[in-house]
Amino acid sequence: MDGTNVTCTVNVRSNVLIPSFLFYKINESWLTSTKRNVEIVKNLMDKISQLPDELLVKVLSFLSTKDAVSTSILSMRWKFLWMWLPKQEYNFRHYSVSEGQGLARFITSSLRVHKAPAIESLSLKFRYGAIGSIKPKDIYLWVSLAVHVSNVRELSLKLFNFAELPTKLPKSLCKCKSIVILKLKDEILVDVPRKVCLPSLKTLFLGRVTYSDANSLHRLLSNCPVLEDLVMERDKIDNLGKLSVIVKSLQRLTLKMSRPCHLDGLKMNSPSLKYLKVIDERLESDSDDESDSDSPRYFYDFEDMPKLEEADFVLTFQNIKKFFGSITSVKRLSLCLGVYTEESLYHEGLVFNQLEQLKICSCDSDWSILLARLLKSSPNLRELEAYVIEDHPNGRTDLPNQWDNQLNCVPTCLLSSLETFRWSEMHGLLQNQMDVAKYILKNARCLKSATIFFPTTYAQETRDEMIEELSLSFQGPETCQVFFH
Repeated sequence: MDGTNVTCTVNVRSNVLIPSFLFYKINESWLTSTKRNVEIVKNLMDKISQLPDELLVKVLSFLSTKDAVSTSILSMRWKFLWMWLPKQEYNFRHYSVSEGQGLARFITSSLRVHKAPAIESLSLKFRYGAIGSIKPKDIYLWVSLAVHVSNVRELSLKLFNFAELPTKLPKSLCKCKSIVILKLKDEILVDVPRKVCLPSLKTLFLGRVTYSDANSLHRLLSNCPVLEDLVMERDKIDNLGKLSVIVKSLQRLTLKMSRPCHLDGLKMNSPSLKYLKVIDERLESDSDDESDSDSPRYFYDFEDMPKLEEADFVLTFQNIKKFFGSITSVKRLSLCLGVYTEESLYHEGLVFNQLEQLKICSCDSDWSILLARLLKSSPNLRELEAYVIEDHPNGRTDLPNQWDNQLNCVPTCLLSSLETFRWSEMHGLLQNQMDVAKYILKNARCLKSATIFFPTTYAQETRDEMIEELSLSFQGPETCQVFFH
């Protein structure tokens, strides 16, 4: 730390100039190295001492918890200021046994002496440390202190490569009246008692956790009367069977499931839902139910969601028609549906009157069947995008005559509403994809812009031939801008 930099100042929102040395960890050897350095610090400390405690605590809130605590050596004025910090964050990785034990003592002390009326946010993240240096009982104690002593409002726990078994949390957490945001990730055991009361919880994140039994999640969700945002990630055997999300207040739901986790069924009844995202990239064989080999081995049962505005699905199961009738109110829809048949798409007669934006993944060979049906069912569609999710195959196999057999007449949306058409990676060597692009360019009467990206691996000569063929098919408005990349 060079003495010439100490006098620099920074503006901290309130238009008060604060010496920037606050944002460095003070080195005691530097403080005592020369009389000049000591005098500089003394003068600065005199100026800082004139500021109110409230402002100084605000300054400390911009630092990490560790650095904020280190300012206690500056003077008596600073010795206890860090105890009033509304947020505490402890994020450590690759720590040794001795380092972990020291951290445990430090965190315990800081939580015990915390003086603010409430902890606005407590974050505990421990990864790749020496197993046993910070023990599950330490986590248990810290959560208990946050709940009982500090009325914690946001709690975030992430434990990875932490202990041999998932870490159990105190039951008092399930009765915390102050908590608004709860995030649990990785090696944590969700053990929900019969008596649960979380009257303030609005956001719940459960990432790759383990559940004590199949009913733990149901008990938890059933006692969150104001829950609005739920995110679940599953990628292992976590003791859940059938998953029920029945929360009347829920507005946003994100479910991500991948192998080897299994699911016997998903039942959803959340009439206030506005946003829904489901990523299910498991296979049918991942289910335990093999009673009927002729039917899907797990089911999706979605009740009507009349307030749903946006939905995003990445699914690999066969029968998807069971949920399409529940999402007809959406304005924005993104779909990547694999391993399906035409009969399993959805019943004819469904209408997506409010659908304005549609994104559809072209990774499956039958994707154009779904696109044709959605174009017919969406009379007010304004934006259409074809894309491919990263690591998904594009088109798989070519079915040259598939598109021609799908539409007997031009869909209403192409004649009266579609304004934007975008294709993120169009494989023009697949005739089916060329047929789709040519059809839209030919029949979209209100188009304002069309943008098509070809794979970067295509030779320039090949690209030029495709651009010429697509350009000749265009019959849209003269004002429409068409771009090829």
